[in-house]
Amino acid sequence: MTAVTRVTATASLVVAATVLALGLAEGVARLLAPSWAPRHAERNFWRYDELLGWAHREGASGTLRHPDFEVRVEISEQGFRDRPYPQERVPGQSRMLVLGDSFSWGFGVERQEILWEILEARHPDWEIINSAVSGYGTDQQLLFLERRGLDFRPDVVVLQIHPNDVQDTAAERRYGYPKPSFQLEPEARLTLHGVPVPRLSLVWRAQRRLGESSYLFNRLRSVEQLFEAAVGSVPTGAAGFETEPDLALTQALLRRMASDCREVGIRLLVVSTPGPRDFADGLARTLAGLGVPYHSLDEAFKGRSREKTKFPHDPHWNARGQRVAADAVEEFLVEQSVLH
Repeated sequence: MTAVTRVTATASLVVAATVLALGLAEGVARLLAPSWAPRHAERNFWRYDELLGWAHREGASGTLRHPDFEVRVEISEQGFRDRPYPQERVPGQSRMLVLGDSFSWGFGVERQEILWEILEARHPDWEIINSAVSGYGTDQQLLFLERRGLDFRPDVVVLQIHPNDVQDTAAERRYGYPKPSFQLEPEARLTLHGVPVPRLSLVWRAQRRLGESSYLFNRLRSVEQLFEAAVGSVPTGAAGFETEPDLALTQALLRRMASDCREVGIRLLVVSTPGPRDFADGLARTLAGLGVPYHSLDEAFKGRSREKTKFPHDPHWNARGQRVAADAVEEFLVEQSVLH
């Protein structure tokens, strides 16, 4: 046996042993450590989008699994986690378009348990089109509204905003995915950058696949993220309105969204998920200046234990939390003479 042959044989054995060891470790993790399961499998329903970064794969379906839940996900041919809606208005039906992120998308609950589905069931004279996509910031929601949302000719647009959207709007990449970004120029002028959005590299795609399927990789990545947060290389906590550049950018995005709706005679309303007090106060001041009705869900969830409205290992609302939100949003929309 030549030296080259021996080296090749040794390398092959090392590779085979490594693959076998990793396979065994993955099997043990799946059997004994269910809490290591990937927690962002909703991204399995995403596809690349050159304007938005990512969007739903039309017609996709499957199961979203998590240590706390297992729910069915179906994406319509229109790209929504919702039933199909005709582009043309249905006589006698009012129409609402919802813009939002994972809370509106219904992370962890069945479709019929999402707050917007609850409201539509209570008000059959309304079509409530839920266009929310997990991970979207206010910038992506604005771009979707301008590209597709207004074509549905809704009577009302409801934006559900989360405290971390302030951070999202300033980012060029979220959750490892490239995304578009706006920059605020003099005289509050918005300029769009990063479009067409670059595709994920092969390395990123491989990491994404591992992160969405491997218990072991997901655990190692979680440990790495905890270490980075501990040494201060990654910001932690929900973003508030204390970061002035982010606030200014968010204000400009909301101003443009309000202008887009006003130009075509559509009402814009905003609700926010619970977060820091400065976030709600800053948002209230911004929207009051724009003449946009706003409601914070902080009071609705105040005094309610996390165990009753959220999942044990995830901050999203469970089915009960979605009902709490639905009741509060319904009351707000009734006050605004949207719902009756």
